[in-house]
Amino acid sequence: MQTKRLISLLIAAVAVVGMTMGGSVAAVAQTPDNGAIATKHASGGNAVRLGNAKTPLRCSLPQGGCYRDYRNGSIYWSPASGAHIVLGAISARWATFNWERGLLGYPISDENCTLISRGCVQQYQGGNIYWQSSVGAHTVRGGIGSKWGQMGFERSPLGYPVGEENCAGRPVSCLQLFLGGTITWKAGSAVSVNPNAGSIGIVVNKRRPNAPINRIPPDLVWSGSQLMRREAATQMSQLISGASAIGVPVTLVSGFRSYDTQAGLYNNYVWQYGQAVADTISARPGYSEHQTGLVMDIGTPNGTCALQACFVITPAGQFAAANAWRYGFIVRYPQGYDSITGYSYEPWHLRYIGVRAATDMRNRGFKTLEQYFGLSSAPKY
Repeated sequence: MQTKRLISLLIAAVAVVGMTMGGSVAAVAQTPDNGAIATKHASGGNAVRLGNAKTPLRCSLPQGGCYRDYRNGSIYWSPASGAHIVLGAISARWATFNWERGLLGYPISDENCTLISRGCVQQYQGGNIYWQSSVGAHTVRGGIGSKWGQMGFERSPLGYPVGEENCAGRPVSCLQLFLGGTITWKAGSAVSVNPNAGSIGIVVNKRRPNAPINRIPPDLVWSGSQLMRREAATQMSQLISGASAIGVPVTLVSGFRSYDTQAGLYNNYVWQYGQAVADTISARPGYSEHQTGLVMDIGTPNGTCALQACFVITPAGQFAAANAWRYGFIVRYPQGYDSITGYSYEPWHLRYIGVRAATDMRNRGFKTLEQYFGLSSAPKY
């Protein structure tokens, strides 16, 4: 009798355990997210990172979504986006857009914190949120986001966003500030970029003078016998080394020029050729790219075709035409584009804009900075 009772108790215990285990599995499997949030929390050290749960699973969100709050963050899930962690400053920025109910929608990735200067990005259905300690967390999306992405994102001359896009007017026009300048989107128009005076993407032409007009860059260093901004000088040294490695000697002719130096040069051209001709071959003082410290006129050791269009057929000219982009330079005044740049062809005039931007210009077929940045042509003052 006692043996039968023990057997019955054991059977009952097994049944209870089975029901309990089956009930737990069934409970997870039957949640609207099919256990995705619980699985996300348990994977990859997320349980330690997020800590214990603060709320139960809640599944009354748009598009059949669910979320659960934890001590150090939250996990959101929807059938279209999957389960992803949101936390910290990026989560706080998302909240200002009304979370998943706003224009950003659900997160479609976790944070990626491998960006330059220890920055982070998280992707959402309607755009991305970027964070970096010096600028905070800001959203980039739409036409502005596409243009910024084409230029190289945070590695572009514009760097990280420093504010949200600001839209107003009819037709609608939106502007967003970045560390290195602004991007403007207008309904029915091309997106335009306006780099800051100190940015390596600065555009100086006959309609866009240096600012202030007698500006001297603070980071000028010697590149051989010429001055350039530090980053540009480093890359010019690499260009010369690259050319030398294949037996092509390149010399430095003219780098940074001050306002006063340019005034003397321009006035001399006016005296020789008259102002109309001078304006096609030399910039007026304050309007010269040389004043940015981002330009180098190059030549050959024997002076063949120095500062002449035929420079393009010299070994140095051919190397520059084919390879300048690899080092972050472009031929700023290409042949056939004087109606845009305002200057005759200058195959010796190399302008530094950074490797990513120069590569992007080449890959997408842009020949001038005016075209690349969506700026107006500048054939005349």
